[in-house]
Amino acid sequence: MDTHPDSLTIRTPVRVPVGDGHIFRFGLIASIDGENVEVDLGSDGTVAATRDTVRRL
Repeated sequence: MDTHPDSLTIRTPVRVPVGDGHIFRFGLIASIDGENVEVDLGSDGTVAATRDTVRRL
C-alpha cells in the first residue's frame, strides 16, 4: 500500500477510516481540496477525511 499522501489523485482507490477510526471503508477519491479529501463510497455516499488518514490501495 502506498501511504505517500502526494500520490493521491482523483479516482484513486483508497482506504479511509470512518467513525472512531477503527472501521475502514474503501472508495475512490472524489475531490481534493488542499489537505482535505472527499472519498466516494459508492451507494453509501461520501466521507470527508484529511490526506494523512487516507491510504492508497
